Amino acid sequence: MLPCQIICAAYYSGCHKSCPYWKRFQQEQKERRQIKKRYLDHYMDQCAVEMRQYRAMQPRYPTRP
Repeated sequence: MLPCQIICAAYYSGCHKSCPYWKRFQQEQKERRQIKKRYLDHYMDQCAVEMRQYRAMQPRYPTRP
């Protein structure tokens, strides 16, 4: 179900293929997804660096008592 189907007075089956409002909506959604992806990629990289640093601080071999 298309989000505009309920509120659009000019809706008819298949109109979303040529509708400028739908195309703009899709473009905005694409831009939002790209922004979220860049955000997550940045923080995943940062988290990976921190995890490598924490692992480097761990002793390599257990110490004997």
